[in-house]
Amino acid sequence: MIRARAALVLALLILRVSASANDEALPLSAQPHLAPWIVVGPSDPRIALIQKARPALLSPNAPGLLLDVRAGTFQAAGLAATVRELTKGCASAGFRSGLVVELPNVPVPTDARGAEVATADTLYPGLGALLEAAEKADLVALLFPDLTGDLAARRFVLKKIAAEIRALNPTVQIALVLDQEESGRLFPAATPRFKTEETAAFADILGLRARRTPPSPEALRAEADEIAFGRPLMVIVPPVETAVTLLDLAARYAAAGAPFSAAPLHSAAVEDGILVRSGIALRGDYGPDTRPTTAATRDGLPLSVYRYVSGLDLGGLVLVTGIKEGGEPYRGPVTVTLDAPSYASAEVTELMTGRTGRFDIPKSSGPPKLSVSTQNGPVVIRLTAREKTPAEAAKARIGVSAERLATAEEILARHQVWRAARDARWNRFSAINQTAIRFKFPELNNTFELTFRGPFFFEPGKGYDWAWTEAYFNGVKWRGKKFPELPLLQPEKVSDLPLEITFNDAYQYALRDEETVNGIRCFVLDFSPRERAAGDAVYEGRVFISKNDYSAIRVVTRQLNLKGEVQSVDEVSDFEIVDDRGDGIALRFPVRTKGQWILKTFSRTTVLERETVLENVRLDPEDYEAEKAAAAASKAVMVRDTERGVRYLEKDKEGNRVVVEDPKTAKLFGLAGLFYDSSYDFPLPLVGLYYLDLDFRKRKEQMQVFFGGVLLAGSYNDPALFGSKIDLGVDIFGIAIQGSDTVYRNGEKVDSEEVKQRPAAGNLNFGFPIGRHLKFTATAGISYRDFAAGDDMAPGFAVPSDHTVTRLEGRLIWDLSGFSISARYGWNHRSKWEPWGYPGNPDYDPGKDDFQTYALQLSKDFHFSGFRRLRTSVSYLGTENADRFSKITFGSFGGNSLRGFSSGSLRAEKAGIVRVAYGLVFGQALRLEGLYEHAFVKDEPANLDWASFGGAGISGQFSGPWSTIVQLDAGLPVVGRDRGQKGLVLNLTFLKPF
Repeated sequence: MIRARAALVLALLILRVSASANDEALPLSAQPHLAPWIVVGPSDPRIALIQKARPALLSPNAPGLLLDVRAGTFQAAGLAATVRELTKGCASAGFRSGLVVELPNVPVPTDARGAEVATADTLYPGLGALLEAAEKADLVALLFPDLTGDLAARRFVLKKIAAEIRALNPTVQIALVLDQEESGRLFPAATPRFKTEETAAFADILGLRARRTPPSPEALRAEADEIAFGRPLMVIVPPVETAVTLLDLAARYAAAGAPFSAAPLHSAAVEDGILVRSGIALRGDYGPDTRPTTAATRDGLPLSVYRYVSGLDLGGLVLVTGIKEGGEPYRGPVTVTLDAPSYASAEVTELMTGRTGRFDIPKSSGPPKLSVSTQNGPVVIRLTAREKTPAEAAKARIGVSAERLATAEEILARHQVWRAARDARWNRFSAINQTAIRFKFPELNNTFELTFRGPFFFEPGKGYDWAWTEAYFNGVKWRGKKFPELPLLQPEKVSDLPLEITFNDAYQYALRDEETVNGIRCFVLDFSPRERAAGDAVYEGRVFISKNDYSAIRVVTRQLNLKGEVQSVDEVSDFEIVDDRGDGIALRFPVRTKGQWILKTFSRTTVLERETVLENVRLDPEDYEAEKAAAAASKAVMVRDTERGVRYLEKDKEGNRVVVEDPKTAKLFGLAGLFYDSSYDFPLPLVGLYYLDLDFRKRKEQMQVFFGGVLLAGSYNDPALFGSKIDLGVDIFGIAIQGSDTVYRNGEKVDSEEVKQRPAAGNLNFGFPIGRHLKFTATAGISYRDFAAGDDMAPGFAVPSDHTVTRLEGRLIWDLSGFSISARYGWNHRSKWEPWGYPGNPDYDPGKDDFQTYALQLSKDFHFSGFRRLRTSVSYLGTENADRFSKITFGSFGGNSLRGFSSGSLRAEKAGIVRVAYGLVFGQALRLEGLYEHAFVKDEPANLDWASFGGAGISGQFSGPWSTIVQLDAGLPVVGRDRGQKGLVLNLTFLKPF
């Protein structure tokens, strides 16, 4: 007991003396070169002893206490308190503190949501509390004792835990430590596949735990360089006898680029002062000095000797540990031979006692020899050089003068630190989600907007619940008692997301450039899927990461390997700070997402523009559960993000919300209305049904049928014929009422040449996407046209013969960023073409039974706040070898839209058309859109040489009675009235979803 007390008093005295010598601030930014660490267990008396030491400043080369935390002990009683005691005591006593944590193989989540919420604590229960307790530690060594089995799982563990450690303590050093192989190699054979470029960025140091005799520094460095060239090393060796042995071991490994050497000590804490004084002697930015120096015993036996230099110091330090080549300690006189007679004096410090002595070095012609003694243990000799210019200073220090640029892997690792720090500060959030879905039909020159708004609830690993409390159709608020549950259009769910730490590392990254986004300077990284993930639904794109704190600012994605009806998905997500808690962590979340989807629907292209905005985001609100329960109890339509995609949440008989696993794909609408066009003898009543099914026969096929009394239209489409990218579709159209085809001469209608006609048509379509945004469609069509005499047709005017038209057409359509460009060319053949009109009609030619049509169109929509929208398009149309009944026609059915112009009243051989429309909403109750369409028409038989025709109109929409949507369209010719174009086209429609 007396001996123990004496040792304790002596150890405290040594620590106090060491601290008194450390009376100036030390450069903590300097990287350690020689840092011996003592491995201790939770019950080691050093942990309690260091609490009583006198406060002292830290040296970069200070020794440290490394707490050995074995697997299975993370939840041990009092262990977290011991970690806090260790880090607090070391920091005040001039020691570094750290943990070596043993991480055996454990199951890891293989799904995206499980990977998202995985933490150190979920992987290893109790580890999270230990890491929080160690948030002030200087070093955390993650020890993987077994690299057999699934390396992807081990990489996942390393990245997850390292990011969490760094988020708690940004300045901590992280070491990846592996067990020495039983074979001839040092590192396990699987190490290069485990320590990839991605995982290397999560660990600062590569370490080895030696199971037997410590390897030579040269062998360790050589094998480590095969894995990670130039990376700082750490070595943990079996127990050594004394602090002197550990210091000599650390000095030998430091020379090979291993600053951290650790071992348990058999000796008592009384000798630890040697390590403290060594760190104080090396305070500053020290590195190796290659100037030759030797040390020898009285008998001429060589001893270990090491030299260090800091900056332009012309003298430097010499450390003599008093260890022979075989490792035995030597206590006695030592002769130290320096490199050259360039030193004026030397100061010798005994590391055990702290005693110092200074003496001058006489001038000599050869290298000076100094006599010192290791009777009391190792000594440090601080040399003072004779006066020289800085240019004459020894350049033995190994270093890098140029600033090294960050790599993509390092940027991502630091981003994961930011993400871990952010996600540690919240558990869930609520918001108001407003998502606008704009259905753009480029070939029909029309756009429809559907917007849902309501409370949004998100928890990591569970996805979101979203209640639709408001719905808008083209900006008009839905007034019905219940929202219609429409088919949910969505691409295949992506299981692995970019920027997330996932089990299989699905993405690879490349640093592209720097760019300013939203006023923030960012690193720009491109990402793409790895080859092994090429068959899955994945993304490629670009991420913008802040240079300031490595937070995500913007993510641009393109989904790959799409199937079914989805041709392309492009999205841009912007991150914004939603809360400022004053702790320096940017709580950024993706609150704005804009995207474009291209769908293969009914043998045509439908472009969906989606814009989602999260407003009033609240992190961990106290009323989260109450608000979520209130939304579930309401009559609102709700959806949930599940592993299979978005699904409706419907109430069961007990009133509980349950997921409808079978997504809704079909919808029935009732339609009633009136269509007036002066080309028909009377207004056309439209009363019928519209049925839509996007998963017809549960085979991902598409079906739509519209029956409106006098109209019948239907389409069928298989968007992935035999599992390929080809889509196959069939269209049919027919109208029961005959319309008028009229002729105008000199601004007057020629009633004597008016002809009645009625079309019916069917098409077979084959579509194939060429890349992501371009699609080619081939159509084989047949149409039947029957003709009859007009009411006032002259007796001598012959009606065209009834016939069928066979059509072969090719169409190309390209969509990107709201722009649409389409081009088509068609060849047509009439089955029979006999003379028509007056005898000798110059417009008739039997050779015109074949004719060609072509068109080119560019369109772009612009959307503004408050549901305002500007639609624009320009197109060029032409024909070859055409006559009156095969030219370009303008009208509502089968023709080209020209606002206000009656069907069959205007035709052209060639035409250019400009369309513009601007719409806005009044009080969420009425949408009005003003439209103007202008055509430049060339038709030689009608003496039209690029003559102007223009029509203006309005389109209105509002909620009607009985949960209906009312659409009103009206148009008048305003340019070309002097050429007979007069009248009115009116359409009134009531649409009711069932």
